[in-house]
Formats: sequence, structure tokens, C-alpha cells
Amino acid sequence: MEGKEKKSVLAKLGKNSILVTDIASQYWCEKQMELNYLYGKQYTKAMAEGTKQHEELQAEVYVPLEIEPITYSDFFYKAGYENYMALKSLKKSGIGREIRIYGSINGYKLNGKIDELRLKEDEVFVIETKTKASSKELTEPMTRPHKIQVLLYKKMLEDIKEGSYSYDNFYTTYIKGMKPISEKFVSEAEALGIEKSLLSLEKVYKLMFDEIKSLPRISNTVRVRYIDRFTGRESSTISFSYSKEEVEKLLIYAMGYWNGEREAQPVSKEEAWKCRFCRFYGNECKVWISLAKR
Repeated sequence: MEGKEKKSVLAKLGKNSILVTDIASQYWCEKQMELNYLYGKQYTKAMAEGTKQHEELQAEVYVPLEIEPITYSDFFYKAGYENYMALKSLKKSGIGREIRIYGSINGYKLNGKIDELRLKEDEVFVIETKTKASSKELTEPMTRPHKIQVLLYKKMLEDIKEGSYSYDNFYTTYIKGMKPISEKFVSEAEALGIEKSLLSLEKVYKLMFDEIKSLPRISNTVRVRYIDRFTGRESSTISFSYSKEEVEKLLIYAMGYWNGEREAQPVSKEEAWKCRFCRFYGNECKVWISLAKR
């Protein structure tokens, strides 16, 4: 029965895994998160500006692999290689950016992308970068999903370091049965100087997991950095303390939805003001329409 519930929720949203940002979004508005999958996410100007900022930050420490993938295996290899190089950059320069992270929760695939890892005095700090308008005040409801996102990244790194999520788990879930990368991709990679011994999905992801396992201590202080959307300058940074117990409680509530134990919940009455900024307000969602008009 449990398997059917898992499949029904993911199938309903057209997904086969849970993103860290999905769980974070549940703590902004779970109903909105669900509707975004049911009706399609809207790519806004603010999101485009945020993507550009992230690409510029990544380019400061590492130039992505400039090869166009042909197959899904090529794409997946490229992601793994860039991860491996970003982790090597972390140990060499003290900064690694745009690092994909994988894990598992209650039998579900869980994945995300860490904006930044920073190495300082034998301690690794997990940092999430968000863009915002300079006039927008940071409030607890606004920072809550960002806090949860960065706390989950810390947990996933710890899971790999401690061995509760291993390369073998990853291989079975993602790589087993996948076709080799294409000959054209291999040829172009070799032309860029990538060693042939490194040109396999198994090898590059094994090295990636080894790099994470060999990282120094992951700090219990996690950070969310806010960058002005228009100037690109850092406007503020908020630090949070990691608590394993707190994260477990957050996940118990979030997984109630993914397990099919309850329907997607709208925002509380106290936060019904969020509805004014939601494209589903008054259309696909009418939960707080009378309150949001006040």
C-alpha cells in the first residue's frame, strides 16, 4: 500500500524524485508548490536574473565543461564531471559552487544543487544565495524556506560523509542500466584534455562521492546570502544553526504530503497575505480569497 501512495503523489505531479527546493517551497505555501507542478512553473524575469547571477558566481571559480550533450548519459556525465571539478576547486581555492547533491528520504530519491561550499580553517560552510529587490525587507516567512533549503543540504552532505547514503545507493538508483556516454562526447572530451580513464559515469561519480566523504567537518552554522537583484552586490547574510532534531521534525511534516497521508495545505490565515503574490490566487486556488482581499 505504501508503494502505491508514493507512486500516486509523484505521478500526480509528473515527478520521479523530490527536490530540496520542493520541500523548502512547502514551507512557503505547499498548495502553491503542488499547483506549480500541476499547471506548469512560470519562468519569471526575477528567476532569469537570479539564474544569471548564479552563472556569474560559478564562473568566478570554475568554467563549466563546454561540450554539448547528445544523450541523457552525456548530460548526466557532464553534471557529474562539473561536480567533481567544483569539489576539487573547493579544496584548492576554498570555494566550490553549483554542486549537485543526492540523497534519499523515506525511500524517495532526493536531490538538489548547493549554491556554495566555502572551506575555512578546516571547516566547510554551506551557503545558499538568493536574489531580492533592495527595497524588500527580510521577514521570517520569507527566510523560512531558504533556511530549510540550506539545512537540508547540510543534512545530505552529512549523510554521504557518514555513509548512510553511499555511492552504491546512488549507483543502484541512477547509473545502473544507463547507457554509456556517446562516442562523440568522449571524443570532444578527450580533445579538451580529459583523461580517458575518467570518461565513464561510474568513475566520475565515484570520485565525486569520494571527494564529499573526504571533506573536513561540515559546519553546524549554515548561511543564506542575499544579493541585490539589480546591482549584484551582497545586501545581507543570515546564519542559522543546524539541529538534527529540528530537521527531522521538519521532514516528518513535509513527508506527510509526499507519503499521501494528507492533501497539500494552503498558507495559514496569518500568512494569507502571500496569496496576493500568487498567480493561482482566485483561479486554481480560492482557499483564502476573502481574507487576502482585506
